[in-house]
Amino acid sequence: MTAGCTIAFNEERFMKAHKKTSFTSIGLALLCLVTLTSAARGAEVALKKIRVGYPSASASFYPLFVTKEAGLFEKYGLSAEMIFVQGVALIQVHVAGQLDFAVVSGLVTLQSAVGGSDLILIASSIDNHLMKIMAHAGISGPSDLKGKTLGISRFGSLTDLVARPVLAGWGIDPKKDITFIQIGGQGDIARAVSLKKVDAGVLSFPTSLFAEKMGLKTLYDLADSGIEIATTTVVVSREYAKANRETVLRFMKAYVEGTHRLLTDREMGIKALKRYGGIQDPELLAKTYDLFTTKYVKKVPTITLKGVESALSLVAENNPRARGRKPSEFIDTSFMEELEKSGFIKTVWR
Repeated sequence: MTAGCTIAFNEERFMKAHKKTSFTSIGLALLCLVTLTSAARGAEVALKKIRVGYPSASASFYPLFVTKEAGLFEKYGLSAEMIFVQGVALIQVHVAGQLDFAVVSGLVTLQSAVGGSDLILIASSIDNHLMKIMAHAGISGPSDLKGKTLGISRFGSLTDLVARPVLAGWGIDPKKDITFIQIGGQGDIARAVSLKKVDAGVLSFPTSLFAEKMGLKTLYDLADSGIEIATTTVVVSREYAKANRETVLRFMKAYVEGTHRLLTDREMGIKALKRYGGIQDPELLAKTYDLFTTKYVKKVPTITLKGVESALSLVAENNPRARGRKPSEFIDTSFMEELEKSGFIKTVWR
């Protein structure tokens, strides 16, 4: 009996202890769950919100599209809102303080900067012209454009700025020998030319490929000029860069890694272009990816004085305020230099 009572007594103690331990374990588990959930929510809250503008669905902005699609902004603590503002209006929105970053033409940015805006270039993904001047079948050559019409997106836009020196080189005074017509998007320009509402237009890839299928002919491919020119650039205001240096560095880390991802991950590159570039045709997606990753997009988006000098010279042809200005006035190389010195870029590409 004594032994039996002892056994019964120990079982009772064991059950009580086990029950107490179980409740304690459950309590600790719940506490951990709450803590982890709070931490996760805290991480979400900790993401710095930024507004990133781009002016076109063109593959010119491919590195930005991949950076966003691959979730790399979040990786570096940023919540990026992608804001599409067509053409040169993007710069106006940026100057008004409604954007934190823009990925946009260096030419258009410099046009604004020489006029007194606070914008600076901090990186450049593409240092080559992407535009073509294309015409309908009724135009046999450049000389036929005298007295005719040319479709562009907006006055002061990249399509406007790159066309003027080319026309002048053909002996056509862009101020009096031809009429510039503001049309809007690239697709709209191509359709206007094909319907002969304008005689020629300034088009970029992949719209230029569609235009060829529509019967348009290429009068001049600006990529053939061989000029290094800051074409697709990352832009911030001096004020924002000074007040938010760490945020700008995080943006550039994401962008550099996004560029790497674009150049090394074909599937992701095509997926991003399909989402943000509006291209659905598999063949065209493949051609666009191959062209931009082999011919246009740089491995490291470093801004160069030479590329900015070429862009500034082009702006100066029609804007007296740009004459005599130095490229160094409009760039800040410190962000890319810091990533280089820290070993970040080497780590991304190893």
